[in-house]
Amino acid sequence: MVALVFMIVAIVGALGVAAYSIYRSVKLVKSPTPRANNYPLEFKKVLCLSGVAAILTMLIFIMLSICQGYALKASEWAGVVLGSLLFGFSFVAAICTFIIHYYGKEIPVKFNKGLFWSLIGALLVTGLGLLIVTNGIADYVSYPLVNGISFKEGFTTPGGVKPSIAWYALCILGGAILVYFVCDHRFYVEYGKHGILESTFLIAFPAGIIGARIGYVIGNWNRTTEGLSFAQRVAMGQWWSPLAIWEGGLTIITGALVGIIVGVLWFIWRNKKYSIWLAVDIIVPTILIAQAVGRWGNFFNAEVHGFEVSKEAWRWFLPKMVLNNMEYSDTVYRIVDGVRVYTANPGNIFLPLFYIEFLSNLAGYFFIRFALGKGLKKYLQLGDLAFSYIAWYGLTRVIMEPLRHPHYNMGTDNFYSWIWAMVFVVAGCFAIFANHLVRYFLTKKKESFKNQSMLGSSISSFTLLAVSIVFIVLGAIYMGGERTNTMMFDSFNTGLLLLIIGLGVLSIFGCGIIYIIQGLSKKHEAI
Repeated sequence: MVALVFMIVAIVGALGVAAYSIYRSVKLVKSPTPRANNYPLEFKKVLCLSGVAAILTMLIFIMLSICQGYALKASEWAGVVLGSLLFGFSFVAAICTFIIHYYGKEIPVKFNKGLFWSLIGALLVTGLGLLIVTNGIADYVSYPLVNGISFKEGFTTPGGVKPSIAWYALCILGGAILVYFVCDHRFYVEYGKHGILESTFLIAFPAGIIGARIGYVIGNWNRTTEGLSFAQRVAMGQWWSPLAIWEGGLTIITGALVGIIVGVLWFIWRNKKYSIWLAVDIIVPTILIAQAVGRWGNFFNAEVHGFEVSKEAWRWFLPKMVLNNMEYSDTVYRIVDGVRVYTANPGNIFLPLFYIEFLSNLAGYFFIRFALGKGLKKYLQLGDLAFSYIAWYGLTRVIMEPLRHPHYNMGTDNFYSWIWAMVFVVAGCFAIFANHLVRYFLTKKKESFKNQSMLGSSISSFTLLAVSIVFIVLGAIYMGGERTNTMMFDSFNTGLLLLIIGLGVLSIFGCGIIYIIQGLSKKHEAI
């Protein structure tokens, strides 16, 4: 009882310190006289408050372990103490640093750069601290993990009572809000004004949810796993079943597509003085961040996973809590002594597709935002980064769909999502080519086309040509093999995947040809 009281006091204290730290940071950036702000001193105060939050967070986890009777080993206690200190400190520091760096005015340039790198470091340490502390208690926690809370039953787990507040919904909402703030700052850098995207966010986000539900219903209209299909339920008078989003079922591909289309149309209508092409290049790639965060909802729901794989083989690639929770499924079961058991076979886990996509989406954002957006800036046209998102996410899903457990495939033949993913890859790549081609003809008349290095364009273009030919040839060879008509990496499907990548790269090769032609034309005119 004493430990429980201490834990409650520590929780209230930690929340209070965090709220006060955020309040001070917001008050600082809203100061009517920003030039008079002593930002270094205020930042030191933030760090002091973060230290207090760290100590309180450590007490929370220590008291939790005592209350639950965890028989932790010395190394595990060390993990709990160290991890909770790192997590509590860096989490509060990251939030306050984010507010000061992105919303502060007239901050000294050198100090502002320090704030940026402090934010990056705080985010990394937050993840590291959470990893350490959860690894310390992972073997003593009940599985499957809680996936929400019911107002009647309390905490809920997959396969049980439907939660009133689902962690899945919080993950999606949290990812969307994070994306809004990232994009809002980018717009502030470009236009010196916050809040430009508020109405677009409020329209595009629910439109994306509706689009995700529509895609799921269409893909599963005639598909039955257990129970009735949508077509059967509607025929029985359950006309509302396609609208029953609380039963679960969203397709992110169609959700992203609808959200982008609605968001673009709304932005054009409400923000005519801002460049729509710059807007989509800023906003669309950041959708990958929202999807990365949202995929953790699948983890808590123990859903949308892959086939069974060896737990030992994945031990070195997954956090311990993730590894343990992946032994469970919300719907996939095996029969043991005539009873359904919703776990993988002993020694196995279900392939954590959510984690793979989480990493792929984060990698995709940084690749598009920095490797393409900054590294290849002189070769890009407005719109290229947005189209790159379509190609990247499509490729991610093309690779991952065959790894899904058949229960989570869509369509009567299980190929619905996979085909959509292929369309995304091809459409994204060809859109990049079309974007350059159209802009070439438009700007040719105005004689203001970018002056690119002909040598650089030639080298990069023919490198892409060589790569595309390799993929196309390998794809054609593999497609000549046996086809099992099942969504798996058999010879035919592997060949199809290679062929799609090859055609995509070939289309982007066309962008370089445009610059080569332009260079030859300029050279001819000079002669």
